[in-house]
Amino acid sequence: MTELDKRLFDKKVQITCLTLTGIKVSQVLPIIKKYLFKTEHFKPIQHGENGVNIFLNPEVVKEWSSFPTETQKALKDLNLSEANLKSADHTLTYDNFSVEDVLKAILPTDKEGKYLKFHKSEVLFDKVPGCKSVVNKVNMIDNTYRNFKMEVLKGVDDMLTTVKENSCTFKFDFSKVYWNSRLCTEHERIVKMLNPGDVLFDVFAGVGPFALPAAKKKCQVYANDLNPESFDWLVYNAKANKIDDKYFKSFNKDGGDFIKQDMKELLPNLLRDKKNVYIVMNLPALAVEFLSNFVGLLSESAIPETVKPPTVFVYCFAKGEDYNNIAKNLVVDGFGFDASDKIVELFRVRTVSSMKEMMRVKIRLDGDVLSGDVGKKRKLEDGLDVERMGKNKKINNVFKVAGAKSLKLKAKAKAIKNDLKNIKVKTKIKTTEIDKALVLLQDKVRQSPAPVQKPEVSQKSKLPTVNKEQALETQKKSNEAMENLDKMQL
Repeated sequence: MTELDKRLFDKKVQITCLTLTGIKVSQVLPIIKKYLFKTEHFKPIQHGENGVNIFLNPEVVKEWSSFPTETQKALKDLNLSEANLKSADHTLTYDNFSVEDVLKAILPTDKEGKYLKFHKSEVLFDKVPGCKSVVNKVNMIDNTYRNFKMEVLKGVDDMLTTVKENSCTFKFDFSKVYWNSRLCTEHERIVKMLNPGDVLFDVFAGVGPFALPAAKKKCQVYANDLNPESFDWLVYNAKANKIDDKYFKSFNKDGGDFIKQDMKELLPNLLRDKKNVYIVMNLPALAVEFLSNFVGLLSESAIPETVKPPTVFVYCFAKGEDYNNIAKNLVVDGFGFDASDKIVELFRVRTVSSMKEMMRVKIRLDGDVLSGDVGKKRKLEDGLDVERMGKNKKINNVFKVAGAKSLKLKAKAKAIKNDLKNIKVKTKIKTTEIDKALVLLQDKVRQSPAPVQKPEVSQKSKLPTVNKEQALETQKKSNEAMENLDKMQL
């Protein structure tokens, strides 16, 4: 049965009662307040025919001697004695029990769990103030937009809701967007770090729990979300909270595109104006995978010599005991180079489940990251073999140019690398074609008939013709590449 039998919770109990006649409750209450019988939908102080009845917890006070000596003395000073204390019969019903009490009572009775979710939903629907629907998550949050399928167990099938948080009101359809009330404190922490005039880029803004309070604080906010439903509610909530347009701009695109297009365009001027720039990336399951978009985002000419590095707050899930080290490694993998020295702080936001923590990693986005220099300090190709003057010479650190940060040298190095790759690919293709032709020719020779008086000339397979101009051009590029490598002291 999916309906909970609430009559099973009816229970007759004896509750200790202190009766006052001609004595003010305000005089007695401070003395016995901690002994009151407190349960749901039950008033411990009630007016009766013979005076005022104060109901006490029967588990603590069963008789007069249950009171400590000092309490007995204080009551006697008010002309109260054992004669004023008695037991009264009372019937407790389902309404008098808390959520915890009811769930504890029903959980052991449904070991198979067949009807458990319906019983639990009914209890929550009855006991949680203002509850209009109870839903069950059908699957894990694993889709593009980070929402989940759900089934309505109790109440109306309408997921439109309104939430108040950090001086803002958020309206949205819970079935189509991502929202987690457990992150309320974390939203508040980040917003408190911001000052009026600061700049916030929210890469995965959702319906605006970071963005809108920040804009209300007169920070310049650029908020983005890929989910069209989240974007619509983001725009709606900005208007509903009377956010000034000059402090808020919204985008509906992929997080990577938002970084590589809009952030790339806006950052140079913000850095030149020495603005405090903060970047929030709250998509714990995937956010670290977007960190590589910051590497080489700007040209060196777009980065001032004295730059105030932007601060990135990236969230991730650390699955394991050493959650700090796990989070650090996730960030390093996301950047594609050892970014340990860029990590300013590791902060545990909350425990998601056993051996799974939600982490916030604070990162300093220095100029060498934005320009891409930091990633190029490593070898681009270990042990690259280059044919030179008829000999194979192993060249180490091929593109590591000591002290060279010139954009022209970088462009040359990149062009040389591409030329060498193209030469290698073309050579491999030609070699493969020739090998196939030789195999075909060999097979035809073997299958030729024995010679007669006038032997027929066997038909030879044509080898691929070599384009002389193309060969000369390839050789020329190879020679130029070698000369450039020499000039750059590679």
